Order: sequence, then structure tokens, then C-alpha cells
Amino acid sequence: MFSITQYSRDACLLRSFCDLLGCGGYYPRSNREEGNFTKFSDIEEKIIPFFKKYSINGVKSLDLSDFCKVVEIIRMKEHLTRVG
Repeated sequence: MFSITQYSRDACLLRSFCDLLGCGGYYPRSNREEGNFTKFSDIEEKIIPFFKKYSINGVKSLDLSDFCKVVEIIRMKEHLTRVG
């Protein structure tokens, strides 16, 4: 699962992100707003390409790089091996 969390003041932004990508779900919480993307194909085909096209700056770019590696490991089913 890929989750984006924002403070409640940015709920409209989070809903717009789900609408723009045509995937995911919006889940209001008591102190924050959350968008969850649980369908693997959406993560692989929509989320990652979006963030590669519109790059993230700073430390979060390292998180994206790690996330992309994990997605590739799962896509190749390497996570099901003893080493994975």
C-alpha cells in the first residue's frame, strides 16, 4: 500500500490527487486526511510515473527511490524468495 497523509486543511488537495490519478481512496481521520493506494497496478502504472515526471526534492526523493526498488522486487516476485 502507498499512503499519502496531509493535515486536514489540505484535504481538498488530497482529494484532487486521487481524482487526477483516477485511483486510490480518500479517508478522513480525526486529525489528518489520508489517501491510500492499494492496487499494485495503480502504484506501478500511475503513482510511480507521476512522481518520476514531477520529481520530488530533498530527502523524500530518497524515499521514492527506495519505494521504486521495492515495487520492482515485488513485480519480479523476488520478495517471495528466501533472500527477498
